[in-house]
Amino acid sequence: MLFLKKVIIILLFHMNHIKCYSCSIVIKSKLCLIKNTIINDDKMPILYTNNINLIIPKNNFLTAEHIYPQSLLKDCENKDMHNIIKTFNTLNVNRSNYKYCDIYDLTDKNWFKLEYDNYVNHKKKLFIPNINSRGFISRAILYMCREYNLDFNNIIDKSTLIRWFYKYSPTTHELYHNDVVRNIQNKNNIFISSYNKKNSYIKRYIENL
Repeated sequence: MLFLKKVIIILLFHMNHIKCYSCSIVIKSKLCLIKNTIINDDKMPILYTNNINLIIPKNNFLTAEHIYPQSLLKDCENKDMHNIIKTFNTLNVNRSNYKYCDIYDLTDKNWFKLEYDNYVNHKKKLFIPNINSRGFISRAILYMCREYNLDFNNIIDKSTLIRWFYKYSPTTHELYHNDVVRNIQNKNNIFISSYNKKNSYIKRYIENL
């Protein structure tokens, strides 16, 4: 009986070890895919910048930024590349998981200007992205909310989300990003590909947020 228990324990240990090892392979594979697709492709947009003639500053490097913060997502959600866009490490760190906004008090000395006209307030945990990034941000958040039934209120105010969506139409970089990710994941961000201020489905979805 004791021998049988030992055999069962050994089998369970090896099964669990194989499961963990397999899981680590999947995670590493996904991370490599993100790196090769998002980071290493020169045609992919660089969030929080102007995407024009960019030279990586000294001591900077490109990282994967989660527009809908990774800390608020489950494992299956945080690997969705429609929500992952590359940016410089310094901007990624400053944004952290702060809420997006576009208005700040000039008298508040806690606001700091970053590269490419981005602003951060660490005390209030707020981040103002530059104008070039706002449309992409709004459409990535809308996609994540629709795809995974997520709440956006801790990420951005509703009025700001809607205003950015309609005011800043998809750029060629954004369309390219969507096409590449769609071909890999077989998931499309309709807020990019079907962007139209008169699109009845999108309009109805936004109105019901």
